[in-house]
Parts: sequence; structure tokens; C-alpha cells
Amino acid sequence: MATITIRAVKAFQADEKPAFLWDDEVRGFGLLAQPSGSKTYVFQYRAGIGRAGKVRRVTLGKHGNLAPDEARKLAKGLAAEVAKGGDPVGDRKAKAARQALTLSQVLDSFIADHAKQNLKEKTWAEYERLADKIIKPALGAIEVDALKTEDVARFYRDERKQAATQASLAVRVLSSALSWAQEHGLRGVGPNPARIRLAGTRRRERLFSDAEVARILAALDKLEADNTICPQAALGVRLLFATGCRVGEICALRWEDVDLEAGVIRWGDTKTGYLEKPITGEGRALLKAAPRIVGSPWVLPAITAPMKALRLEIVREAMEEAMSAASVEAGENASLHLIRHWFATKTYNNPAIALPVAMKIVGHKSVAAAMRYAHPQREEIAKAAEAASKLRTASVKAAAKRGKVVQMAASK
Repeated sequence: MATITIRAVKAFQADEKPAFLWDDEVRGFGLLAQPSGSKTYVFQYRAGIGRAGKVRRVTLGKHGNLAPDEARKLAKGLAAEVAKGGDPVGDRKAKAARQALTLSQVLDSFIADHAKQNLKEKTWAEYERLADKIIKPALGAIEVDALKTEDVARFYRDERKQAATQASLAVRVLSSALSWAQEHGLRGVGPNPARIRLAGTRRRERLFSDAEVARILAALDKLEADNTICPQAALGVRLLFATGCRVGEICALRWEDVDLEAGVIRWGDTKTGYLEKPITGEGRALLKAAPRIVGSPWVLPAITAPMKALRLEIVREAMEEAMSAASVEAGENASLHLIRHWFATKTYNNPAIALPVAMKIVGHKSVAAAMRYAHPQREEIAKAAEAASKLRTASVKAAAKRGKVVQMAASK
């Protein structure tokens, strides 16, 4: 070993085989001389811990293009990376591989290797739809490491003009995909370009009144009697009002999950995992009256294929028909989930039911989720405000009686 100087480089020659001259100042910095006379500066290191680490070599440049001091400076920089646990050669190879990946390819891997393996079918199907229909057409051709925050912000602004809620969901899916890609080496380390500020969407405060629910159920009876909607769909809507379940839970309900003797319905796997709900008298009457098809496991079998479960779109269409017949409008908030919000509000706002019990009835596992569904009615708010006003007035009058109130003189 020797200090690599211009004089040492000129003097060093290879005979029949390539030869190395190693620097005694920067470990791993060396000169590779070929029998042909060409000389190249290199940096050599071990990637990993101890002797088990793989030996890697970085070419810094040819002598003539680089001076010894310039090459040593480059070697020092790489040595600092290695000291911090870096792998310059591996990082370069990974970057080259990543640069060949477009955002479309990363999204495909994210859906196949993460979403479909770890999320519920309804969730990953929505991820896949957003990726294929919304994100890819706008951003899919961009190389994943070249995607910038301004690209995502522009995409979000454009999509909000079409559908604000969908735009926010698409950005959230993109953000999750990019975080996953970084964890799996499909994109470089750095800030997530999809972490942008999302505009708040208008909260859906629309709730059914009791009178509207009565009209919807009456319309449902008439539509079923007129054969406008099928019995399975009508039963599905009634069960939603009776149980406060999610539509997916009702459509996936099997007879083996219904225990009339114990008075409970059990789902082995829902959005929040295992779920058990009590069967009320209302629910019991509906389930007892429901027809059973021999061999079909489903409480709501499909119309033409009873071995399959009824599609939730059929239940949604039945609800829309009933709302229209009952002259109940919900505008952009119209969805089957409004039934669950109505059910939850009636449960959480009942002072006779303790919160932990109410959460079991509704099927929530967190207080935060429960509070999003506890919508007090306008009449209840007005009544509570009036009661608070009377209490404040009474407190002020009581204070006045306890001590003489003196009018303060106006300041001059």
C-alpha cells in the first residue's frame, strides 16, 4: 500500500495480469492497472457485516479524466455512505431497476401483492377500480421515482372538478401504494409525493326522519306486493332497518349464522372482524317469515341462482325504488348507509343505553367511529339548547339574590 499520488500512478504498471495499488489514506480506494497500460481509479468495500458481507467495487473513473486527489475525494464520499450502512453499488442497481418501473406497474404490484392479500374483497376491488379508471390514465406512464408532488396536486385538482370524494379516495390509495413501494424497494427513499393537503369534503349530515322511514317501509310493502321488487331485496332493506348492519353483512348472511334460540346473529368475518349482534323481536319476525330454499345457505339468495348470495346492487335498487315511491329525497347523500346512520343515531342518542352497550348493538369497536354516527336531531339540539339557557338564567338569578348587585358608575 502507498499513498496514491500522481507520481505513484505514473510509476505503477501491470505485467501479465491486472494489478491493484491500494491507498493507505482512504481504505478501499485504489488504482487498477491493466497490462494494456490503462489505469482506472476504484473504490472497494464490503456490503454487509464483517467477512460475511459481499465485496463490491465501484469504478470512479479513468486516470487522465480524473486526478488522484479528485478520485480520492469521490472515494471518501462513498466510504462515508458505507460507514452509515449504505451500499453504493446495490443502491445504484436498485435505482436503475426502479427507473424502469412506471407508476402503473407499481400500482399493479400493490394491488396484487398487498391489497388482494390483506384487505377485504370490497375494499381491494375499490382500490383496483380507482387505480385502473382514475389514477393510471392520468399518472400511470410516469416513472415511479420521477413522480413529483406537483404532479399529484395537479391530478387532484383536475379530479375534484369531476367528483370531489372520489378524488380524495384516489389520492389516499396512491399514497398507500407509494409508501408500500418504498418499503419493498420499488421506489427510492424520500418524501411521499402523494402526501398532499386534501380539501375537506362536505360531511353527510342527511338523516332520515322517523316519518320518512315509515313512508319508505310502507312503499316497500306495496312495491313487493306489486312485484316491482323481488322479495329477497325487500327483506334485505327491512333487515337493514331492523339491525343497522352494513349491506355487505346482510347480503353475506348465512342461515348457519342465525341462532334464533340464543337470540344472536354471528358473522365470522366482517369489515371489523368477528361480529355478533342481538336479534330483536323485529328482526326475529323477519327471519322467521323469510322463505328458505333447500340447499341454499343464504338468507338472501340470488334471484336466478339461489346457490349464490344476492348482489348488494339489487338491494340498493330496491331502496331507491322505495325512496322514490315514498317521495323521500337525499340528493348526493342517497345511499344504503343512511339506514345505518339512522339506526345508530336512534341507538346512541337513547340515554337509557350505555355507550359500550350501544356500540355492541350498532357493531362499532371504537368510540371515535361511534361518535361519527351519533347525529343528534334538530329537535333534540333545540330542546337541549333551551334547557341550557334556562339553567344559565336560573344561575344568574340565584347569584343576584345571594348578593346585592350594584350598578357600576360609567368612567369619565
